[in-house]
Amino acid sequence: MSSPDVPKLGSTPVRPRVLVGVDGSEDALRAVRYGKGFADGCDGELWLVHAVDDGVLTGGWGVMYDPTILADVGTEALKEAQDWLATVDFPTDRIHAEVMIGHPTAVLADLSEHSRMVVVGRRAQGGLERMFVGSTSVSLAATVKCPLTIISAASTPQPTGGQGRVAVAVTTPERSQKALAWGFEEARWRKSHSLVVVHVVPPEPKGLFKAKPPPLEQRLARAQQEIEAVLVPLRAEYPDVEVETEVRYGVAIETLIQETATVDLLILGVHSHPVTGVTFGGVVRGVLAHALCPVTLVR
Repeated sequence: MSSPDVPKLGSTPVRPRVLVGVDGSEDALRAVRYGKGFADGCDGELWLVHAVDDGVLTGGWGVMYDPTILADVGTEALKEAQDWLATVDFPTDRIHAEVMIGHPTAVLADLSEHSRMVVVGRRAQGGLERMFVGSTSVSLAATVKCPLTIISAASTPQPTGGQGRVAVAVTTPERSQKALAWGFEEARWRKSHSLVVVHVVPPEPKGLFKAKPPPLEQRLARAQQEIEAVLVPLRAEYPDVEVETEVRYGVAIETLIQETATVDLLILGVHSHPVTGVTFGGVVRGVLAHALCPVTLVR
């Protein structure tokens, strides 16, 4: 469903590839806008993909839907995205658009192998829907082979970049290396941006059988020392990136959501699990549901 002269999406790109899921929604168009900004920063190609879910081609009563009708809907969604890109003079030779048959998560995950970044919209906007964030977002976080950025037109309607700050949330320093490295890369291509490294020291555990933790001042100081030690080689590799560290005491999800109001991007690390494939806990889900800026997940 792509033109014959356009390179196939599975091929290795010459330029960095920014892959954007497009479904015709306002959130998807917001993802295109963000992807365009990232492609500008890395001098990359913008790949727009609409996936026709083959699982919905058969109805509940055995009714078969014509895939060409659904493909036409996808073509229209891609055209809308391309029309917007034309208004901002993004080079047409760096735009590739294709309608593909397959579950959106599987399609984007497969194509992420040769991508620098995947960007999708977050369609959940309020109420109970926020608790579940979006099945595509959650599934992609467990399967993509490159960083995944999730953005919402509802919470982030304005162009990003106005805050001049990118934040990385650090759980334990030794498990946050990839997220930190991506944070330095983001701050570098954004040029004027500073990088904020945030670590939240949680409240003391309650209960009779819980060991008494060290004094809070000692816990904060130790966390600061551990983070600074991990940052030493990264500071040397990225001397042009301004870095500040914030070690805070409180509830992680509340603290990080507050942080999203003051930065252009929050970067979270997600960790592999031998059974489920990825650790995607309540903090990550909560931040994705309520973030006031785009969120990038790095495995």
